Amino acid sequence: MRQSISLENHIASGLSGCCLGIDLGKKFTGISISNPENTLAVPLKTLPTSSYDRLGKKVVEILRDYSVSWIVLGLPLNLDGSWSKGCDLVSKFSEFLAPYPVCFWDERLSTVSARRLLCPGSKNVNAQAAAVILQHALDRLNYLKNMTRNQDV
Repeated sequence: MRQSISLENHIASGLSGCCLGIDLGKKFTGISISNPENTLAVPLKTLPTSSYDRLGKKVVEILRDYSVSWIVLGLPLNLDGSWSKGCDLVSKFSEFLAPYPVCFWDERLSTVSARRLLCPGSKNVNAQAAAVILQHALDRLNYLKNMTRNQDV
């Protein structure tokens, strides 16, 4: 499995700039993006997951177009927290994203949360799920940053 950056390492390295959130699906992949301050995630687009090679190239294009500096990639753990078959696919897909730093993030129930946020019948559930995943990671990142600041005082 590709080495994942932790949010603690993200803070320590001083990595800044927009983050891309990815919810890799069997048919469609949701993409979200953060603001430069890494406080807010918004849905960006949904891409077809026809082949990982094609999808990887499209995501790298988005990374360049939006000047993204790091990635949060949803990790589909089983409900009991164990590794799922989908985790292997996510790990394999992450290789297409080199050399960008990737933080794997637990995506359990993100699609359920996304559906609750959307209007009934909305077709943007994949991008919204990516935004839910990214927002959870950003919230944790900012919590850790605040804890670090408070310890320095």
